[in-house]
Amino acid sequence: MAAQTLLTRQPFKGLWVILAIGFNAFRLPLWMLYYIPKFLRQHPEWTYRQAIGVRILKAYLNTISPIAHGTSTSLSPGAEGKRWVIVKPAKPEVYTGIVKKDEEIVPEKLGGTWYPKTLEKYEEAQGEDIVLHFHGGAFVIGDGREKDAGFAARTIIKNTTATHVFCPQYRLSSIKGGRFPAALQDAITAFQYLTETLGIPANKITISGDSAGGNLCLSLLRYIADHPEAGLPNPACAWLWSAWVDPGKSLKPGVSGFDPKIVTDYLNEEFGAWGARTYAPSPKSGITLDHPNICFADNAFATPTPLFFSTGECEALYPDDVKLYESFKAVPGNKVVLQVERKAVHDIILTGKVVGFEKEAAEAVRGAGVFLEGSR
Repeated sequence: MAAQTLLTRQPFKGLWVILAIGFNAFRLPLWMLYYIPKFLRQHPEWTYRQAIGVRILKAYLNTISPIAHGTSTSLSPGAEGKRWVIVKPAKPEVYTGIVKKDEEIVPEKLGGTWYPKTLEKYEEAQGEDIVLHFHGGAFVIGDGREKDAGFAARTIIKNTTATHVFCPQYRLSSIKGGRFPAALQDAITAFQYLTETLGIPANKITISGDSAGGNLCLSLLRYIADHPEAGLPNPACAWLWSAWVDPGKSLKPGVSGFDPKIVTDYLNEEFGAWGARTYAPSPKSGITLDHPNICFADNAFATPTPLFFSTGECEALYPDDVKLYESFKAVPGNKVVLQVERKAVHDIILTGKVVGFEKEAAEAVRGAGVFLEGSR
């Protein structure tokens, strides 16, 4: 921990980055040669591009995790221009129970990106489906903007009946004031923006989330189930892509937090530990990472919202996601389905374009679209 604290400070942080860039620049040509034979790739059926892409992304996470280099966020429109909107918090009574346990974390205005263009009124969508998508990134990186979530949003629009996708820039735990329940408060704000400000019927809204975003989707559904006094309706469907089931698992002594499949994935243990450590609620709140609104391992609940679980065959979180599906399936009344993406690594809806899994991501999303249609 002491070494990690040292690396998060300058000039050690900058020195680490310089050394990491130099080291990886040296290794890149070696990887390019090493992965030419198929039998040397992480998975024998992967393409050359996939093998290289996964290795490079793994190196990136290995670089930023020790120095805790999170995403810098801003409420300015930036490159998103007119597709960027500012959303004000909902009425105070909407935030109750679990999201009020920490007096220092209060609802704030948030920004968000619309795809393919801003939806001013629901009538403009001609009654079609709208997706509220929460990006992944272990709660420490990502912002829902074009460079971050553009691939996911376009893939959803191209392969489902959804006409618009809204990606909120929820507060990150790598930034001061972003620990739990900040992201959940922002999820509530974003959902209310769709249902109340834009007047979109809940039965036309699908919530979607990858990795940490999948955890946030479940947290929102749990909040709706546990706090009917908040008056939030249940969305039509939920798509959970490589959901991060149990963040606290990454911090437990003697537990890696990941399956042996980590050798075929780009995730590393330190990245998960960084996210869990910063997302952890304040001790003053009386909440821990084992709380049912954060940890969903053995904490399945009843929900009228149909749940679509997608996980990669080669990803580190595969066992956790399968158990998550099985636990929700065992709850009477729940409608759930599990789709395993063959040969896929973690969260291909987010990283597919980076690691060469575009086709697999499209197939996964088409399955989610079919599930949505069948759930009506």
